[in-house]
Amino acid sequence: MTVFSGCLKIIKSKIGITIMYFVIFTGISIAMQLNNSKQSVTDFQSKRMDIAFVDCDKSEISGYIYDYLNTNHNVRKMKNDKSLMQETLYYSQEDMVIKIPKGFGDKALKNGGTERFIQITQELGSYGYIYVEQQINRVLNSMRKYVNAGFSVKQAYKNTISVKKSRVNLIDINGNGGEKTDFSYMFRFYPYLAITVICTSVGMVLVAFKKKEIVRRMNSSATSLKSQNVQLLLVFSIFGIIIWLLSLIIAFFMYGRIEFLKSPNIGLYILNSFVMTITALPIAYFIGMIVKKTEMINLIVTPVSLGISFISGVFVELSVLGDTVKKIGRFLPVYWYEDLNDMLSTYSELSKSQLNKVYTNLLLQLLFAVAFIGGALVVTKYRREEK
Repeated sequence: MTVFSGCLKIIKSKIGITIMYFVIFTGISIAMQLNNSKQSVTDFQSKRMDIAFVDCDKSEISGYIYDYLNTNHNVRKMKNDKSLMQETLYYSQEDMVIKIPKGFGDKALKNGGTERFIQITQELGSYGYIYVEQQINRVLNSMRKYVNAGFSVKQAYKNTISVKKSRVNLIDINGNGGEKTDFSYMFRFYPYLAITVICTSVGMVLVAFKKKEIVRRMNSSATSLKSQNVQLLLVFSIFGIIIWLLSLIIAFFMYGRIEFLKSPNIGLYILNSFVMTITALPIAYFIGMIVKKTEMINLIVTPVSLGISFISGVFVELSVLGDTVKKIGRFLPVYWYEDLNDMLSTYSELSKSQLNKVYTNLLLQLLFAVAFIGGALVVTKYRREEK
């Protein structure tokens, strides 16, 4: 198998670059998934904010506002000094500064939404003030109702803070206490790693095969074009499987060997990533056939991998993407990979209809692979006839 052995020699000569790309993009993927998983844990959890409290009113009600905030957050009193407040926010010493102006106590419990008199200042681009503002509004609205009903301000505050919080019963549909497993984020970012590393490495090999001397030898050999393409695809398949196995081994040791293997749907996660690998190979083959110079590989692979990842739900979850973006993403195999990955991370046990969705998504990915193979073979035949 002349093409097979020649391809292996080229891969061997490029092994250093391949390892470098694998390490770099594996590191990027791990960093993104760790950051993403940390954010998701706190997305819907209560958080204690660091607050600087400036009380210019010194009234009974402003004191109750301070007491309430101090119960739920980390609050420290501050003088009414504009430069000091600016310095506090500039150096991120506090999340926000809350200022109670004079006359607040006289207006706070009257009708008309006097919450607007409270001044909340924080860093540009931060939205924690919305959370705190809602808490203040809720307390003032509740106190206002009690006062209008004839209660004293002191009793109104006591009744407000004595209200029991609602209890939430979690229906654990995914077996993880409502949280996604850490390794689900690894599988979510896998298409970015697979497409980038495989496309770059395969592209370098195919560009090397386009050198005039090699092309002439291949054209003059007894090996048919079909056989040459089959041998190339075989080598690239072996290469892709190695990348896939290395990724699984990393996940195996990162997320605990026993926990990883015993996790719900782990077999389907692995199968989905394997099909994604098979799909990434024809994409790499197609890109490699249209690229003429090694320098052009990164210029094409980088925007392609990033574009596919953004549109298909790798970097941004599908549930967050807009309808228009999703409609475009459906024309890409990674979309169906991510759609299946999201379902596997949500449910520990799959119904019959969900299993049908598994088979459908896997089949759609394979159909995209066949389409890319067909396109690459057409380009190969056209260029050979052109020469």
